[in-house]
Amino acid sequence: MKILAISSRIPSSGKKGDQVVSFFRLMHLARSNTVVLVCFGDITKAEDREAKQALEALGIVVHFVLWKPFVALAHLLKAIFNPLMPFQCALFQSGEFKRTVNTLRIGFKPDALYCVMVRVFPNIAQNKSRVFVDMVDSMGLNFSRRLSMAKGLKRWLLDLECRRVCRFERNVALQATQSFVVSKIDQKSIGIDKVHAIPLGIDMQQFNKNRGNPKLGPVIAFTGNMGYQPNIDAVQWFIQNCWPQIKSLIPEVQLIIAGSNPHPSVLAFGKHESAIKVTGRVPSVAAILNTASVAIAPMQSGSGMQFKILEAMACATPTVTTSLGLGDISATPGKDIMVADSSPDFIQAVLSLLASTQLSAAIGDSGMEYVRNHHSWEAINEQFVEICGIS
Repeated sequence: MKILAISSRIPSSGKKGDQVVSFFRLMHLARSNTVVLVCFGDITKAEDREAKQALEALGIVVHFVLWKPFVALAHLLKAIFNPLMPFQCALFQSGEFKRTVNTLRIGFKPDALYCVMVRVFPNIAQNKSRVFVDMVDSMGLNFSRRLSMAKGLKRWLLDLECRRVCRFERNVALQATQSFVVSKIDQKSIGIDKVHAIPLGIDMQQFNKNRGNPKLGPVIAFTGNMGYQPNIDAVQWFIQNCWPQIKSLIPEVQLIIAGSNPHPSVLAFGKHESAIKVTGRVPSVAAILNTASVAIAPMQSGSGMQFKILEAMACATPTVTTSLGLGDISATPGKDIMVADSSPDFIQAVLSLLASTQLSAAIGDSGMEYVRNHHSWEAINEQFVEICGIS
């Protein structure tokens, strides 16, 4: 089967959630199908070239379209007067992208289109081809949760975008042949029968228990894209509500915040206190997790399923999260993972893991087994192709 894949960002195993999902999805599809990809990318950037080479090594043909800020700004201004167009989607509208897709439809003649997230959907003209959309999570649910924490002008803007996004992603789900999210909570939020929930997978070759490096003393780790608002909200909540008491009881404890694009407010935490280290992008997230005593994911907003939680559990690092962070992960609280919502409970969960090597090992090893048994990319992608009817 010929498959034309369309994405706003280049799929990559070491980047953001949608890039990781689409990378492993395309890797699976390319085994028995001919796959051509169109995405925004810049061949002059080393990370884009490396990601392109990784896909081409799988037999995938990659076409880059350069994302142009002035074009994005023009579409963004037009969207102000179009209540049906989310600003998230307007940013990725591109005449050049549309022309590239249309040219490939004529020459390549794909049997199906695979679209990564709803952001790029406006670049697909109406057609009779089968269209499969990996929404990854519900953008509408994400914005509604962020809206509950916002105030003033920011709240007004989020409310405006939330209403547009909710309407748009439901329309995409109705138009697509099948759509996919990683959580039943997000599936229910969209509320369309053709939206299926398939959980995230984890690359167990990359994320695994490796205690080759000695631990650095009591270390708490938070990992993720630190330019992403729900991650910023989570770190701020923990440092403001939990960190002072933990630090007073365990003076030698360190907090490592690892992830690309750290927001200025996150960088400020590291500048004001030596025990808080903000690393930015790291060569290996698994290495950070394997030297950490505890991983935290105190999510206060966001949607979907959290890679950071599954990655930490895959490394057998005992993990503490909130009910919102746990979401649709079916791990057992108190056995595979610790779950706490109030700051006193979250503090107690972290302290108990730092104080007891026996409890820490039990939670960590049980969490690792859970991920191995429930989040294999191979099994998850088999579900995907079966629902799509792709060989």
